Amino acid sequence: MSWRTTLCVWALAGFMWALGLGLAPRSEADGYKAQAMAGLGTIPLQAVERIEIARSDRAWVFAREADGWWQIEPFRHRVNPDLLMAVPATLESLDVIDRIGSEDPDMPTAADIGLEPPDARVRIVADETGGGEALSVELGRRGMAGRAWMRQRSSGGLSQLLVVAADLHDLIASESPETWRDLRVFPGLSVDATRLERTVSGETLVLEREGRSWRIAAPLPTRADANAVAKHVSEIAGVRGEAVLLDEPDDVSAFGLAPPVAVVAVDVDDQRMTLLVGDRVGVTSQARYGMVEGVPSIIRIASDDVARLLGDPTALVDHTATDVSAADVGTIRVMRRDDELLLQRNLDVWECLGRGRADTDVIEGLLHVLIDTRAAEVALHDVYPAELEIAVITLLDREGGPLDTVRVLREPDSAAGPGRWAMENGDKVLRIMPDGTDVPIYPAEFGLSGTP
Repeated sequence: MSWRTTLCVWALAGFMWALGLGLAPRSEADGYKAQAMAGLGTIPLQAVERIEIARSDRAWVFAREADGWWQIEPFRHRVNPDLLMAVPATLESLDVIDRIGSEDPDMPTAADIGLEPPDARVRIVADETGGGEALSVELGRRGMAGRAWMRQRSSGGLSQLLVVAADLHDLIASESPETWRDLRVFPGLSVDATRLERTVSGETLVLEREGRSWRIAAPLPTRADANAVAKHVSEIAGVRGEAVLLDEPDDVSAFGLAPPVAVVAVDVDDQRMTLLVGDRVGVTSQARYGMVEGVPSIIRIASDDVARLLGDPTALVDHTATDVSAADVGTIRVMRRDDELLLQRNLDVWECLGRGRADTDVIEGLLHVLIDTRAAEVALHDVYPAELEIAVITLLDREGGPLDTVRVLREPDSAAGPGRWAMENGDKVLRIMPDGTDVPIYPAEFGLSGTP
């Protein structure tokens, strides 16, 4: 190429560049964006109170209420505001590349650019602090270089076509509104819960709060372990669906939910929240189908959460023989078939009526076993094994009033080793003590003679 040809090419390029600046100066392009998005400019994000999204197959309506954001159509469900507010935030920051008025002779037909019908519609409505303004846009076909068509409609019925960055198109197309839901199964669950009820294969466990403590009301009334229940409440408060699998199913029995395999219900502030747990999602998976009662949506519950919801209920039973405080005990009555010991506290020493002073360390050890030692395991019994009972220990206060009674059982020694000790607190629960536990019940163990 000669130098003259090269010079001509560069001159032509410079002319076209200058022409481009003249046709679309920066200030005018900025003016397009300001004019195109003027409606949204009057809706601060904190003023948005309603978001409507419609696609060819479905429509959703979200509304801000006193306790947060909710999906109100097609059915009511709490949503994650951080995910939902990405819609107005993306629309607010959207780059407008060009605008074509309805009178423009070069305006393409709506069908040509995917707006007849549109791929999706988005409507943002402000509350009174935002002047009650509304912004409606329709999303059309996407083009090259990250651009897309959009039609903005005004409240007066006028419309304009916009060429915009495809950020909103990408958001609406790639993220289904189901993924914006708050999938916590028990939102708001905390230590303020008053009742937990769980039914698995027809067996029901009921925990009820009494003041600051918990009690197991069914299947057998017994004491609950406060720490274990607090941990359980904390764990199930964090249970959430892994994903939404299907909305408004025709038949929930296909998921093992009619009847459900298990039901977990929680009462908080006179409100009951109930989760139905169904079949396993796959043959080799421990994840299960689930559905929150009143919400027609099938969710997937992870295997770890299933274990938290449906774990061994005996872990919630108080594993100690009694919940009496050692400081409250003034007298210990130890009754065996052929003898009875009445051990009384006298300041810092213990005395046995008619038998002299007892070994204080041994008595403190007995109280430690009864009050502080946790059973290695617990077992419910329908028929009390009376043949294993070797003593009954009653704890009384300093005025002689009864505090609690514990029945003491022991297996016979065998070739495998000494028999295990167990405690029963009148609640049909055997608390089987750890190996190596020793429960003093005989006079000699307290340093006393065999007879008064």
